Amino acid sequence: MVSATVVQYTLGIVILSFDESPLEVFKLPLIYSAILGLLLSVSGWSMPTAVERGVHLLGEASIPTMIFALGYKLSEVTLSNVGRSFLFGGLRVGIGFIFGIVLVKLLRLDGVVASVVILQSAMPPAVFNFVLAEKYQQDSQIVASIIMAGTLISLATTTIIIAYLIG
Repeated sequence: MVSATVVQYTLGIVILSFDESPLEVFKLPLIYSAILGLLLSVSGWSMPTAVERGVHLLGEASIPTMIFALGYKLSEVTLSNVGRSFLFGGLRVGIGFIFGIVLVKLLRLDGVVASVVILQSAMPPAVFNFVLAEKYQQDSQIVASIIMAGTLISLATTTIIIAYLIG
């Protein structure tokens, strides 16, 4: 999760904003937060309880806020985007599943760890893709549609993947 987020918020931001500002990635607090988090983790220092609780509450509020924004944008999705949305949503789940299997083989993982890597790799597109598309004035309507389609596809595929992993 951390690896995917770092790639999304570095390489993804560079791709989304390269025409306007190739250095946009250095304006994002996530990069500095990740570096600070690593330094604090390595040093063994812990935040004061009051600060930790505040940060935790803000973090808990971010996901419902993104889902609310996604739901609002989904109300604007047109039927002309549905086919393309299901194609890309399905590709995300399918390619992710294949990538997860390849990664497990390459890293020689087994047991629960291997199953988690494969299942996590086959999840639908994440909501923060919509947030980034909205922020960088990309086609957030189609991104929202792809997230919805990928989520609907994953209702069936997740069950099949779990059966594969335990079978």
